Amino acid sequence: MSKKFKEILIDIQYLTMSEQEKYLDDFIESWKKGVEQIDDILIIGVRL
Repeated sequence: MSKKFKEILIDIQYLTMSEQEKYLDDFIESWKKGVEQIDDILIIGVRL
């Protein structure tokens, strides 16, 4: 999963921060497939 996640971050780096947030929210929801989340997820974005 971490390799796929890194690829996603590279693919969305040119989107705005809000577009990245929406994309990642949608991706995580589809990845969970309705299963209850048991671990915390933290993603921090930094604008340079």
